[in-house]
Amino acid sequence: MSKRICCISGCSNGGYRLNIWKSRQCVLHNSNYGTNPCTCKPPFKLFPFPNDTSIRMLWTKNVNRKSSKSKNWQPNADSRICSSHFIDGAPSAENPIPTLLLGYEVSSKITPRKLPKRRMTTLNSDPPETKKIKQDTAVTNSVCQHDTTTEKVDSTVVHYDHAYIDTDQGCQSCVNKDVQIQYLKKQIQTLSKELAQWKGMYTDKVNRPFCYNDIKSDKDMKFYTGIQSIKAFDAIFNVVRPNITRMKYWHSSMAGKIVCNPLKYKRIPTITSTRRCLSSKDEMLLTLMKLRLGILNQELALKFGVSRQTVSNIFTTWTKLLTKFLGALVFNPPKEVVRENLPLSFQNTRYRSVRHIIDCTEIFLETPQNLSLKTNTWSDYKHHNTAKYLISITPSGMINFVSKGWGGRTSDKHITNHCGFLDIVEPTDTVLADRGFTIAQDLALLQAQLLIPPGRRGTTQFTKDEVRKTKQIANRRIYVEQAIRRMKCFRILKYELPLTMLHHLDDIVRIVAGICNLYPPLSKYTT
Repeated sequence: MSKRICCISGCSNGGYRLNIWKSRQCVLHNSNYGTNPCTCKPPFKLFPFPNDTSIRMLWTKNVNRKSSKSKNWQPNADSRICSSHFIDGAPSAENPIPTLLLGYEVSSKITPRKLPKRRMTTLNSDPPETKKIKQDTAVTNSVCQHDTTTEKVDSTVVHYDHAYIDTDQGCQSCVNKDVQIQYLKKQIQTLSKELAQWKGMYTDKVNRPFCYNDIKSDKDMKFYTGIQSIKAFDAIFNVVRPNITRMKYWHSSMAGKIVCNPLKYKRIPTITSTRRCLSSKDEMLLTLMKLRLGILNQELALKFGVSRQTVSNIFTTWTKLLTKFLGALVFNPPKEVVRENLPLSFQNTRYRSVRHIIDCTEIFLETPQNLSLKTNTWSDYKHHNTAKYLISITPSGMINFVSKGWGGRTSDKHITNHCGFLDIVEPTDTVLADRGFTIAQDLALLQAQLLIPPGRRGTTQFTKDEVRKTKQIANRRIYVEQAIRRMKCFRILKYELPLTMLHHLDDIVRIVAGICNLYPPLSKYTT
């Protein structure tokens, strides 16, 4: 199909262009052109040469091509002529021969010729009536050039340039041009209507602000917000809705003049505002989109059709509200609940009492200008300024504790001892951790146990029992790494955080942890 092209000189219509048209997406029918749901007509059609010898010869004559050996060109089985060269758009009973745009018509602008000189054969002078008749006839037919005829007017022989001067039918060339003009006018009208329709659809899609109703599937909801389904998003919104009417919107009268940066110890006065540009559901969607995608305020403002300051006010207000509800999903369940939901790898005597699997994670920060702050947030492990958090999960993967943020230079042991994690540890609990958490004595005071891989610093090789114990602990401690990886799928935590958002960081981490607790258990995704 792709090798067949129109054999008219200068015409590029062919099977290749039709294949490209079929592969494109039809906006009206939401499918590819050429498929069954799409009823759009193709831009042109290809017709083979007819089997009738007489009509086939007429087609070949109108093509007017020459072969390489200076012989008359003859069509073969793959020769085609597209619908653009037929008056009716296809071979019909009235117009079976291609006559339009054959590639050898004169394309230059037609200009009227000068009036013909008077050619009289009588000796008498022309009366005024005869002059007028000749001039009107010459002006009327000045654009056509054909064989001349003669006529006697009052005993005067007058020469005319048209053979049809006495008939009502014009010459064949003029008729063909009129037909072609009418055909092109119809095409212009059709294309103008299609263009207006496409412009309207483009305007509706581009100029209309993004909103909650644009999310049509659970896949889109998880991409934009991190929440797994539209039903879950509506359920969370219904829980939050009673508090929206009492919610006080953050607003700064000094916006743009003072930067809300806690590292510079500046306090910004806040006032309440009741004017809302977006619906409550769209405001919640905007906040979760910033957390999930890490979009800048300027881009969100363009997407939702509001100002950049409005985006900042909405995000600050809703972050505090969502922390209250989604942050409440991060809690420490009772021992009985933890043991009833233990994965198979923990259902043995040694690991059955494991209730906490802990690890620290670091979030990149924008480099502060204050030297003391730069020193406190510098991490030798990441070689960057970071904020460090302690994350604890149950064996099934539920996040049961999230600490507040600490500077990147703070050790894991210091964070564990001072972040409040030891307050949720109960007697007979077992804590699974990495080799760097040297908190066995602190847990022993609480009658709890610490399981970490054996350390052999300064020795040459592990024993077989130590290697086996290291593998067992590593295979179970990997759950906390997967839980942290889930949190880092929210791009606001994955890349460098601006200092202007540092005062939101603790709330952001708790919201993300609460959303991750809505996901299925981690043990189903591991072997």
